[in-house]
Amino acid sequence: MSRDNKERRSRGAKRIMPVRFLPVVLAMVFLLLVQSTLAAVQITSGTSQLSNTLAYGNTAYSVDYSYPTIAKVGTNLTISFTLHVISLTGLVEFITNYRLLANVFIGTDHSVSGSINSGDTPPSLYPGSTWGPNNVTIPLTAQNTGVAVGQSANATVSITLQDRVRYGGQLQVYVTEPAMQGQAGNLVIQNFATSSSSSTSSQTGGQSYLPYALLAAGAVLMLSAVFLTRGPRRP
Repeated sequence: MSRDNKERRSRGAKRIMPVRFLPVVLAMVFLLLVQSTLAAVQITSGTSQLSNTLAYGNTAYSVDYSYPTIAKVGTNLTISFTLHVISLTGLVEFITNYRLLANVFIGTDHSVSGSINSGDTPPSLYPGSTWGPNNVTIPLTAQNTGVAVGQSANATVSITLQDRVRYGGQLQVYVTEPAMQGQAGNLVIQNFATSSSSSTSSQTGGQSYLPYALLAAGAVLMLSAVFLTRGPRRP
């Protein structure tokens, strides 16, 4: 074989190789997209502003919250809270014995709640202090939510802060601060059974089989890519 023929075959192979490996790249991208889609969980998050006007000063706080946008009956709803002390004025020096209460209102007849407190010997929180993030876990059942099998319901979340303030100056006393409540977004509570009835299965069956269908398609792409990238066998 002449040198010119070898060079032409070498240039042709260089042009063909990237094309042969294109299915592999596409298959890898597809699988990564499937993995990220399956792992993604929609989250509701925000900040609630709370404040009080007291006899000897003012207080201001903010509470960051986050939780899943969709919660399922039969599981625990976990709400994450972080308390920030924005400002304490007048004779208010710091707060102690603080507690965060989460209320989830489902429709007009049902509600569930959970709370977390600072414990027996909490650190004093001054302006600029942060407490959290802390998780509040609330079990969800058909009884306490009122959501029957095959149904879903909209719910709203509120956050309540309870604490005691320390007055300085000539007072030198601890006073319970009036409870402060703020809105903390909303979510959907679902009670979709996976195998109890045909009607329920028809609503959720497509979603339950979708991950497996995507993974199977990705496997087929990967196998096709492997065979396509094989060069012709030498005689």
